[in-house]
Amino acid sequence: MKSVSRQPTQAAHNRGGAALIVAMICTVLVTLMLGTMVKITLTRAQQARHREHALQADWLAEAGLERAQALLTAQPDYQGETWAIEAETLGGPYRGTVTIRVAAIPENPQARDVSVQADYPAGQIERIRKSKQIEMILTPSPSDETQDAE
Repeated sequence: MKSVSRQPTQAAHNRGGAALIVAMICTVLVTLMLGTMVKITLTRAQQARHREHALQADWLAEAGLERAQALLTAQPDYQGETWAIEAETLGGPYRGTVTIRVAAIPENPQARDVSVQADYPAGQIERIRKSKQIEMILTPSPSDETQDAE
């Protein structure tokens, strides 16, 4: 008996080529979906980091106002400062800077215009800057009151 070898038909070749094309299209689609998911995840992480930095800058601005109030109570001639807060103090990887400016108000010698500007993370190109301004009325310190009583 003679052995007859079969030659693949044209239809079998077409089915193999079509399966390969379908597999390639599926691979491309899965790759595109994964790339989109990675991009969304990275964007959300960046937004969360931005919100965290904005919140920290807001807290630093509030702390600057409280510091100015405490120092004005102790030293009525306090003019302000640049307050550098180290990363270890803030409990994170970045340091912060708060610039405090105190100006006398000519119409009211007992009042001071206090403005603060907080930068977090300090020294970075992409940082958040929060500014706050209030008017503070000077109150005599407890040591001033005891001196007046004597």
